[in-house]
Amino acid sequence: MRGAPPRRGGSTRRGRGGKPGGWAYLTPLLAALGVWIYGPALITLVLSFTEWSLTDTPTWAGPDNFRTLLADGDFLRSAGQTVLYALALLPFATFVPLVVATMLWMRPGRAAVAYRSLLFLPVMVAPVSVAVAWRFLLDPLNGLLAIGLRAVGLPPVDLLGDPSTALVTIVLVTAARVTAFNMLLYGAALSGLDRRLLEAARLERATAWETLRFVVLPQLVRPTVVLALLSLVLAGQWTFTNVAVLTQGGPDNATDSVYYRIYTLGFGFFQIGPASAAAMLVLAALAVVGTAAVLARRGRRYE
Repeated sequence: MRGAPPRRGGSTRRGRGGKPGGWAYLTPLLAALGVWIYGPALITLVLSFTEWSLTDTPTWAGPDNFRTLLADGDFLRSAGQTVLYALALLPFATFVPLVVATMLWMRPGRAAVAYRSLLFLPVMVAPVSVAVAWRFLLDPLNGLLAIGLRAVGLPPVDLLGDPSTALVTIVLVTAARVTAFNMLLYGAALSGLDRRLLEAARLERATAWETLRFVVLPQLVRPTVVLALLSLVLAGQWTFTNVAVLTQGGPDNATDSVYYRIYTLGFGFFQIGPASAAAMLVLAALAVVGTAAVLARRGRRYE
């Protein structure tokens, strides 16, 4: 007598032949996420409702930390400048690396490999080392920029000490690293293009511009959207090292960002409660941006 057929949709704890199911293989990843991501996030959420200076016992403060931050002009200004960083870095995260990667892709050879390696060099160097090098280059007294200006009879300029130019300088210093890294990602996307479409364009005797416009660029829309979203989310983190090393948020808080503000509150003034509350506000803002992007993409899919 034949046994009953196996049920579909049953437990995934055991696979065929008694082998572990899918969840068993995911257990190490879920454990790592719990320890390194969700665990610290939960602890930060709890600390955001407390007052703690790292030297005493945490005391319950309720939502006072959030109310204080939302009424703090400096915190709101740093949040607004973080948005400015994100918008200013957006072209360097999408358009500029797309153009460079496409030019190198259209001219393959040893020269393209050499150029790609040189352009990727800023990513290989430690961010702090790059920031220290820029600090030396932009020093208004003895930096290479000041020496060059004096050599041609021009007065030196303090780009990092002037509130009108400091934020732009931080953006341009950060842009080199962002462009280099995203250029590599675009290069990977270009290497995975549908070769059948490229061959069809060649058989139709399409020009290089027509192939680029109607075949290559449409296949790069999705990577561009992803990189644009990542730029909006990670811009504050990208600029953190340069702000911390070059300006410390100055002059007159002109280059401050919400990430550097969190660092200052937590490890400068030892206000762990307000720093945790600020981190949760940033997390909530990023969650709203991510949810809006997902809903917009899903809405376009069903149109």
